[in-house]
Amino acid sequence: MSQKIKNPNEKGSGFVVGIVALIAIVAAVIGVVLYMGRNQPIEGLPNEDVSFSVQAKDNVFRLASDKAGGDAVVAQVYEDFSCPHCAEMSKGGHADELQALNDGKLVVEYHPLNFLDRQGEGHSTKALAVMQRIAETGDARLFWNFHSLLMGDMQQAYTWDFEQYADRLKMMDAPSEVVDDVRDGLDLSAAREAAKANGEKLNGAIGTISSPHVIVDGKDILKDAKQGTLGEWVKNALEAGKAK
Repeated sequence: MSQKIKNPNEKGSGFVVGIVALIAIVAAVIGVVLYMGRNQPIEGLPNEDVSFSVQAKDNVFRLASDKAGGDAVVAQVYEDFSCPHCAEMSKGGHADELQALNDGKLVVEYHPLNFLDRQGEGHSTKALAVMQRIAETGDARLFWNFHSLLMGDMQQAYTWDFEQYADRLKMMDAPSEVVDDVRDGLDLSAAREAAKANGEKLNGAIGTISSPHVIVDGKDILKDAKQGTLGEWVKNALEAGKAK
């Protein structure tokens, strides 16, 4: 009787089943790790109260308190969410800006730019789209705190995708529909158009597109700013406004 010689390269069904089971286990472990990671608290998220409102109109985010009267100084702030000098200015003037806004002494009109992006698809444009979505809700507290997050942690924020934006928004108690919209990925067309319009307006005012710039009564108060003094912009804006 002849016997069939088994090819040593052939694997038994038990081996195949074992491989499939191992793959399934690894996939399950990865899924659990991702789930647990996504539901872990994110440390260091801004959580400040505000006493002003936010309004999005004509490509501008306007922050103003009900206390702001006709003598309030209006500062037009041109910034790019990828600009380290903008981050320096925002962080340095953070406390002064919040106080002046809450007291009604200052009205801030943010004109976001994206000239540091390539073809309007980078971090500046994505961050602007997220801020537009937040502003639509009229939630000034969320707007202020998320703006603080973007400027305060710019190096990390530069790497975020929409999933990571959404994770932070969720942790900051954003409305569920906002979180879902951001997680699904926002259309960037409106953000690109807003940034383009703001760039054109800035170019018309000072003859160039760069950041940061703070314009009060038609004067760029950062024009002669010395290195390391960007954080004094609120004080300088209030002084420029009083001198009108």
